[in-house]
Amino acid sequence: MATAYIAKIPEFTEEPFENWQAFKDAFLQQFTDNNTFITLCNCFRNIKQETSETVMTYLGRFNKLLRQIRQLETNNYYSDAQILDQFIAGLKDKLIKKVHLHALADLATAIRHAKSYEMAIEKANHTKLVNLAIGETSLTAEKKID
Repeated sequence: MATAYIAKIPEFTEEPFENWQAFKDAFLQQFTDNNTFITLCNCFRNIKQETSETVMTYLGRFNKLLRQIRQLETNNYYSDAQILDQFIAGLKDKLIKKVHLHALADLATAIRHAKSYEMAIEKANHTKLVNLAIGETSLTAEKKID
């Protein structure tokens, strides 16, 4: 079955490939539907962190989509700067504002800042809930005393 696929690749029948990447590019060009690539790129441009999603879960979806695009592309369709911009643009609004406060050189730095701000927000929310619970408990205790 693989022989039938390989035989359909014009470059393979003319001369051997220089390297694995050349074979992969020819194979994908021959057998990948261009609509798949376009669909993946549209999904990538519109990826957003869900309301209940952590930065790490969003990053997992982001990386999976980027890997799928990288497997289909024959050249680097997205630059590192475009990938960084898209990652930040897909974050929750409150994280975007915080991450943009820094001069970001690369994706790893953006991820580190986003995770740090997410943890700070979660800690602040937890503290508010604890304070609220303590306040309600003391109010309930005061009512019982009355």
